[in-house]
Amino acid sequence: MRRRDFIIGGVAAGLASGALGQSGSSQAPGENSADQAKLNRLAVMTYCFEDIIKSVGHPGDPARTLDVLDCPQMIADRYGIHHVTFQHYHFAENSPAYFREVRDRMRAAHSKINQICLEFDSLNISSPERYVLLETIDLSKTWIDYAAFLGASSVLINQGTLAPEVRDSAIATLKTIGEYGKSKNVDVNVENRGEWRVLVDVIKAAGVYATPDIGNFRDNTERMAGLRVMYTMTSGNSHAHYNPERYNEADAINIAKQVGYKGLFSIETGRNNGPDPYAAVMTVRNALLQII
Repeated sequence: MRRRDFIIGGVAAGLASGALGQSGSSQAPGENSADQAKLNRLAVMTYCFEDIIKSVGHPGDPARTLDVLDCPQMIADRYGIHHVTFQHYHFAENSPAYFREVRDRMRAAHSKINQICLEFDSLNISSPERYVLLETIDLSKTWIDYAAFLGASSVLINQGTLAPEVRDSAIATLKTIGEYGKSKNVDVNVENRGEWRVLVDVIKAAGVYATPDIGNFRDNTERMAGLRVMYTMTSGNSHAHYNPERYNEADAINIAKQVGYKGLFSIETGRNNGPDPYAAVMTVRNALLQII
C-alpha cells in the first residue's frame, strides 16, 4: 500500500499570536518561528471539549458554553494551532448552509480540517448483518461527501470488533468505503482500538490508512511494536495524548521520527489531564512541543 505524507503547509508563521481568553494558559502560543513550525504539526480534536460543546441533545445545559462553530478560531487564538479534528456528531446540522458556515469559519481562522471522526455506533463494518453493512457504506459515503465539501483531508471510521467470523465482510465493506473516499480525494482511516496486528492486516487488505493512537495499546511493548508498523501506514494523522503515569510520550514520538513520519499529532485529552478542558489541551500541547 502506498504511503502518502501529509503535506503541512499554507499556515503562515505568526498567525497564531493572539490573546488566550480563558483558563489554562501561561504564555501566548507561537512565540517564535521554531515553536510555530512545531505547532504546524499539531491538531486539536473537538472531542477534547466534549463536555462543554453545545448540543441539541443537551438543550439548556449551562455547562455547555462552546459552540462548535467557534472552535477553529478559539483553537487558533488560544493554542496557535491551525488544524482541527472534528467529531461528526458535534456538527449541529448537515445542511449546505451550515457546512458553508463551518467552511467559512475555518478559512477565517486560517485553519484546515485534517480529519472528521465518524462514530455511527452499531453501524460499522464488523456487523454480521448485510443490511447494516450497506447502511454503513451509504452513511460513510455521505460523510465523505461532507468531508470533501469542507476540505477535510480524511475521515476516521469506527471499525467495530473485526471478529474472525466477520473479518472478510468487514474488509470488503471497508475497501468499498475506501475506494469511494479516493474518488473524492478523502482518505479513509482506522485507528487501533484493540489488537493492532489484526487491524494492520485489515488495513493492508482494504487499501486504506492507519491513524495510530499512541494511547490505545495494551502495554508499552505492544505500543512500541505497533507504532513502528502503523506510522508507516498513515495518510498523515495520529492521535497524541499525555499520560506519563502510563507511558513515555517521547518514546512513542521517537518511533514516529525513526520511521520518517511527517504528519500531524492530533491532541486528545483525558481525565488525567485535569477537569478544565482548555487547560488540558494546553498541557498536552506544551508537552508535545518539547518532544516533536
